[in-house]
Amino acid sequence: MTRLARLGGHYGPPVLGALVLCAVLVTGGLLYASGGGGSRDLLVTDLLVTTVIVMGLQLFVGNTGVLSLGHMAFAAVAAYTTFVLAASPVAKAVYLRDAPWGLGDVQLTPAQATAVAVALVLVLGVVLAIPIARAPAVTATMITVAILFVTHAVILNWNELTNGAGGMAGLPRLQTRSWVYAGLVAAVVGARTFRRSRWGRFAAATAEDATAAAAVGVDVVRARTVAFLVSLVVVAVGAALRVQSTAAISPRDYYFEFTLLTLAMVVVGGRRSVTGTVVGVTVIFVGQRLAVNLAGDRENLVALADIFLGGSILGIMLLRPQGLLGDWELDEAIVRWWQRRRRTGPAAPGPAVTLLPPRSVSGRSHLVAEGIGVSFGGFLALVDVSLEARSDEIVGLIGPNGAGKTTLLNVLTGVVRPLEGRYLLDGRDLTGAPSHRIARAGLARTFQNLRLFPELTVRENVAVAALGAHRYRRGRPVPDVEALLAAAGLTDAADRRARTLDYGSQRKLELARAAALGPSFLLLDEPTSGMSDAESTVMIEHVRATALAVAAGVVVIDHDLHFITSICDRIVVLDQGEVIATGTPAEIRRDPRVVAAYLGTAPPVSGTGGTPAAPSP
Repeated sequence: MTRLARLGGHYGPPVLGALVLCAVLVTGGLLYASGGGGSRDLLVTDLLVTTVIVMGLQLFVGNTGVLSLGHMAFAAVAAYTTFVLAASPVAKAVYLRDAPWGLGDVQLTPAQATAVAVALVLVLGVVLAIPIARAPAVTATMITVAILFVTHAVILNWNELTNGAGGMAGLPRLQTRSWVYAGLVAAVVGARTFRRSRWGRFAAATAEDATAAAAVGVDVVRARTVAFLVSLVVVAVGAALRVQSTAAISPRDYYFEFTLLTLAMVVVGGRRSVTGTVVGVTVIFVGQRLAVNLAGDRENLVALADIFLGGSILGIMLLRPQGLLGDWELDEAIVRWWQRRRRTGPAAPGPAVTLLPPRSVSGRSHLVAEGIGVSFGGFLALVDVSLEARSDEIVGLIGPNGAGKTTLLNVLTGVVRPLEGRYLLDGRDLTGAPSHRIARAGLARTFQNLRLFPELTVRENVAVAALGAHRYRRGRPVPDVEALLAAAGLTDAADRRARTLDYGSQRKLELARAAALGPSFLLLDEPTSGMSDAESTVMIEHVRATALAVAAGVVVIDHDLHFITSICDRIVVLDQGEVIATGTPAEIRRDPRVVAAYLGTAPPVSGTGGTPAAPSP
């Protein structure tokens, strides 16, 4: 098995789990339908088709963290397209006498109409995906709301093509559930395997922290766009099946009420879980039907189904915001059960893991920053700052608080755009490039304030970077994920959520994630912040070993004098946004300008007998 296959995850268990979910849902539906007449058959079909649509919504919302209220607008487009293309000319003569483009005489097979509907939705999705993917989460949600409103207005007013508020009927109804079963299996299997795919992992990383995702080479816009388009395909197929199963359509079928219903199903079950989404669909669907049956013809209980829906959402938000199942998946539970069952004695030792042997590459990488200037609202954060580093050395960056150290790292990694100057890696000008391209070029970083993917596991945090490295850093020495975890002492915690680690372990995890990218340079922002002297000493050796393992140079910011002087070959000192000194640790300790910057006093005059104290970066 290849390393990339291990990183991407085995698809066997997810597929198995998805098939089991489908089998349970279908079996339950058939048992229910066997005890009644045609009305029960219709309810079961409605449940299965709704599951397909909701699975498409979960695929986007659950993986990107962006709440979408616009997916049902695309469902409406797919449903109306399917109806118009598959309805008979006789039905169109009743509802669409003035159908444009000769559509009144067109009748495709249901499969052909569905294919055209999916293609049309994809075209519209491509046009609208970029602004949604680029926008912050709240703004993206508002864009999807606008899409829903605009689509509904078009449907209501384009009478020649939709018959407006009157709706339409007469579409040939599905005679069997074969296509519904196929759509259900495709939707559930597709949603589960997407989560384990490279794009699924990238999308999940953007949901956790878009800035950190970009810092390990993830193109945030592209990852969200892929998730959006894949989800639209599933939603479109579900909508096409829905209109064929009901043989009728009206504007309200895909408007706000249905939008809230589908979102409730995702939220109640657990948006991060495919299994949870299936459970959410079942709970809400069955609960509403029971409420309708309980209300009967009594006018005072006519709103009981809506009360159940609202109560379900309120109860989940207050008592279990992550949903009934959180991120629990059936296939993962099956794997854990099987592993426990096979474990009859002491755990067998796993494969031997080499703890980051030093590696080398041909030639040395060279990072150069020239004349960098940054201004924030008129405040000059950096003034004509230059920096040079080679891949065979560790360069320290020190200075008082507010000197511009982190700002310089933000410039080098594309978080801040410089007002002037440029920076190059091996002669390639990266000035103004987006963060993900800079990371792919070879600059990986950690952050002053930890920026992990807290809800992903420790292993997944590192695997996200490693997946990008195998695609964009070919030819570089990229350590195995398990070796990085072992070197950081995180093997036993590999399946834990990153947020559950102690602070020191989180710092090591962030370094391991950066190293997994196979960078030319590691840019570390205060890696020992908050650590004791003993922990700092351990981190010194860990940074050295990690840098050697990926043949990377290091540029490191820190306030720990022992750490900086013990690990660095050269030190650059910033004060008030300017470089005031560059040299070896010994030279920096004796530099009067550095002493003055740290102590706030003028350097001693020659002959006064005073020896300046060593600064504490």
